[in-house]
Amino acid sequence: MTVFKRLSALSDDAARILSDGLSRALSDKPFSGAGAARLIVFTAITIGVVSRLSPLTDFDNRLMWQWMTEDGYLMQTVARNIAIGNGLSTAAGTIPTNGVQPLATFLFAALFALVGGSKTGGVALVTGFSAIVAAAAAFLLYRIARRYYAPMFADSVTPAATALAAGTAAMWFVAPQITSHSMNGLETGVYYLAILGALGFYLSFTAMSSPASWPTRLVFGVMLGLVFLARNDGVFFIAALLLSHLLLGERTKAAMTTRLTDCIAAGVTSIVVASPWLIFNYNLFGTIMPISGIAESHRAHLGYNLDALPANLFEATTLFAPIPRALETNPAVMIVAVLAPVAIAVAGWFAVGRRSLASRRIYMTTIIFTAAIALYYSLFFGAKHFVPRYYSAFSPLMWMLTVAVGAQLVAATLSNAKTTQIAVTALVAAFTLFGANAAMKRYANGQYHQHRQVVDWVETHASEDDWVGAVQTGTLGFFHDRTINLDGKVNPYALEEKLAKGHVLDYVEASDIKYLADWSAIAGWVDSDNAAKSFSKTFTVVVRDEKKNLGVLQRAETGDEK
Repeated sequence: MTVFKRLSALSDDAARILSDGLSRALSDKPFSGAGAARLIVFTAITIGVVSRLSPLTDFDNRLMWQWMTEDGYLMQTVARNIAIGNGLSTAAGTIPTNGVQPLATFLFAALFALVGGSKTGGVALVTGFSAIVAAAAAFLLYRIARRYYAPMFADSVTPAATALAAGTAAMWFVAPQITSHSMNGLETGVYYLAILGALGFYLSFTAMSSPASWPTRLVFGVMLGLVFLARNDGVFFIAALLLSHLLLGERTKAAMTTRLTDCIAAGVTSIVVASPWLIFNYNLFGTIMPISGIAESHRAHLGYNLDALPANLFEATTLFAPIPRALETNPAVMIVAVLAPVAIAVAGWFAVGRRSLASRRIYMTTIIFTAAIALYYSLFFGAKHFVPRYYSAFSPLMWMLTVAVGAQLVAATLSNAKTTQIAVTALVAAFTLFGANAAMKRYANGQYHQHRQVVDWVETHASEDDWVGAVQTGTLGFFHDRTINLDGKVNPYALEEKLAKGHVLDYVEASDIKYLADWSAIAGWVDSDNAAKSFSKTFTVVVRDEKKNLGVLQRAETGDEK
């Protein structure tokens, strides 16, 4: 108890110093005037916007390559097929799929519909839309953080709380990994917005003295349902927020009953909102989980991604302290990478979490959601290369804790309002420069894409009527409609074959696929232990280019390569 009191007192002293320091820099209207801190925040926001929209400056060589990822193009393919009347499908509308997250997919489909299914026009609209969504998410983070930080300084929102919140949101917005994840053509940016929108709405109605009305409960439930439709692991956020609401607050029977009613009403409503997608999945594919999730995890065992937890947890918490890939599994680095977020979580309780009922609920939601995401994708999932994106879902919440702890640590160390103001401003400036440097590097490489060489080969050598197969068909499938996915992420038939036999060679041989085009490793299929003699005779290697990372197989009976 003595240690607890000392930590609380230290945190209170640091908060006073921090408040004085930030108040020196900012007036009641933090975005007016020409203060250094305000200028840096505006600079960070500008960098974040310009970086996101930069592909629109070059439709020919940058728009299609700078931000869209392989899986982002998978979603764009399905979205475009919806827009042109082919429904949830791939392969020129011939293969039904549910291997996407529905909310973002249908939003993107609406954008493609606006331009009549134009691929270039659709990607341009998705790029602009994604930038708007990211900016909206950052604004919501600012609103939430301002309320979260307010009890650190006083009982109401102060210039210091506003300043700290503005810096928090701007730094999150300009952070390199957040920029990339929010512009990747996937659901990630919409997911950020859905989470922060639901949390912001929750804080607004729970701030009222009277209990939530039934319409409010239902609207809250709809917003939670949208979180799930944005990404199905949003169920962890929904559970975390409702559990925090239920457990924290007045302990009288009447109050507990009211909160339980809130949770049941919102929870049931969210299920109703999500149910059409769940029913669709079960009726057409036999499981409520999208086939992409099954394809990504079918080879995983318990703890498959456990070694990826430390580095990714650390990076999603700190945002501006990337761990070099070569050091991610170094034992010493792994220990520090786990202990640092744990220390931030503990210190975050004293810095901000304990200070009000709203703060305690945000804090508890943050810890439960972060732990659930980290443990689920570390223990029960495959596809290790997706872990950074999956972990980024809790980045806005953990980043608020990181900023609160970091700012108080600076204040406690310096013990002077003026030097604290300078130090915090310098840190924000450093983070902004970090983000600017990353943005410039991304722009410099904006015409490069890991799968562009595959697209170029197919566009040069295959006709529009030729069927092409590949394991990685996101990018290729967007540019060449007649492309058949072979890893099962959006192809239930390939997934069934893969789960039954461990390979898709028989499926490929029985299909109309003329070319197999992917990274160079696909050329090794003819030498695979799974390759029957007939497959090796049916397909021959026409390209095996390790330098370009390109491999192409051609069905033998089709004759010479075009």
